[in-house]
Amino acid sequence: MEIYMQKIGLIRDDINPKNTNLNLDIDWFVEYTNTDQDEINFTVVLKSSENFNLNFKVEGILKLDLFEEFNQGDVSQIIFYQACNVLMDMISITRESVHILSKNQYSNLKSEHVPDTLFNSSDVKLML
Repeated sequence: MEIYMQKIGLIRDDINPKNTNLNLDIDWFVEYTNTDQDEINFTVVLKSSENFNLNFKVEGILKLDLFEEFNQGDVSQIIFYQACNVLMDMISITRESVHILSKNQYSNLKSEHVPDTLFNSSDVKLML
C-alpha cells in the first residue's frame, strides 16, 4: 500500500501560546471514498480547541497493491499518526519568530526583493 498526502491545510489562531509545552487535545476523523477501488481517496481532519485552537486537514490517496485488502482501522491509525507528524512540523514552522536584518549584512545582495533603500539607522525587525 502507498499513501500519498496531496493537499494539506492548517488554520490556526493568530495568537501564539507563550507556554513552551503545548498540550493538544485532538478530535480527529478519517473519511474514505471509492473504497471498492484500487485507489481510495481519504480526508483526515484534526481539530483542537482547548489551549490552542486549530483545524488541520489532509486530503490524499491510498494505492492498494493487487489483491491487497483495505483494513480501515489500521489504515486510519497510520494516516492519523502521519498527519500528527505533519501537524507538529507545521505548528513549528508557522510559529512567531523574530529575524533581525541590518543593511550591512545584506549590502552585497542586489535584487528587487531586497531593496538597497534601508534608510533606518536601527535594525529592522520582521515578525513572521
